[in-house]
Amino acid sequence: MPPALIEPLRGLHDRVPPRPFAALRGHVERELGRPLADVFEHVDEQPIAAASLAQVHRARLKSGEDVVIKVQYPEARRLFPIDMGSLRRAVRAVRWLARIDLRPLANELAAQVCLELEFDREARSAARVRAAFDGRGGVHIPRVYDELSTDKLLVLEFVDGRPLTDIPALEQTGVDLRTVASSIADLYATMIFEHGFFHGDPHPGNILVAPDRTTIILLDFGLAKELPPGFADGAATMIVKGMSGDLAGAIAAARSIGFETDGDPEAFRDLLRAFMGDNDRVRNALDALRSASLKGIPSDFAIIGRAFILLNGLSHRLAPGERLIASAVTRHLASRVLGRAQAAAAQAQAQAS
Repeated sequence: MPPALIEPLRGLHDRVPPRPFAALRGHVERELGRPLADVFEHVDEQPIAAASLAQVHRARLKSGEDVVIKVQYPEARRLFPIDMGSLRRAVRAVRWLARIDLRPLANELAAQVCLELEFDREARSAARVRAAFDGRGGVHIPRVYDELSTDKLLVLEFVDGRPLTDIPALEQTGVDLRTVASSIADLYATMIFEHGFFHGDPHPGNILVAPDRTTIILLDFGLAKELPPGFADGAATMIVKGMSGDLAGAIAAARSIGFETDGDPEAFRDLLRAFMGDNDRVRNALDALRSASLKGIPSDFAIIGRAFILLNGLSHRLAPGERLIASAVTRHLASRVLGRAQAAAAQAQAQAS
């Protein structure tokens, strides 16, 4: 897309025009069950971020801790199903025009995105990922103040950091963007393919780099996904074998997790390449989708696919044209699926093919 289109759309990550805090104050106090002054020493009325469902304000508790308040817009639960209806109508049009049935993916995405409205679920998801990475350096998930949070209001630890929406500022402070890309790849490979539970919304506004210039901060666990047993292993095998040229093995792994494909194996490999951001070697993703005769796509793959689309875009922002995140994920998975010696050979084969 040309910059004239890209730049305005980037604001949708976390810079949607906000509401005046005065219009939300009563809503916040109803969720807290008490006046703001009973809980907070100060609330900054200018939001630090705003998106489609909520906006975020910095504050300080009366006990002295710096926090942020994430407040859901009162009408969000009424309006969001309308957006999901639009998505389903678009999918029906694609099915009619291109003979590709994306309904299972759309239904899964709609279900998961509607869960973003349940802030108590978001709090549990953040705590789960925080616990999974407990004791590991290089990643930080803000603590949730459960005693002050509800299903429409979150109070979280304030964590200082620069978002990946601001690449020039990161470069000016000496952040190594290639190292950041590698760290993000490792985090997502670990969450998806080892933990089986992952942060599903890795857009640049949800990922910060801490002042130490290396620690990755993950924000907003509204879209988080738990995979069924064995699904992550099958997906990892499909990716590794497909990218290394073992098309029969990739298709067998794909079928084991619910893909239905009986078309051209080379077209299926093109789909995997597109999924991993290697668009230079894919003539046309839509043609590949038709030629692969992909009749069924497992619904559990929807949020993985969405996450990888965002990660590929993020990788391009950090290092244009290099596919750093996808390559690092493939290496991470290859050593797990194939073992170190085979992984090195598979990596060489993938680069050659």
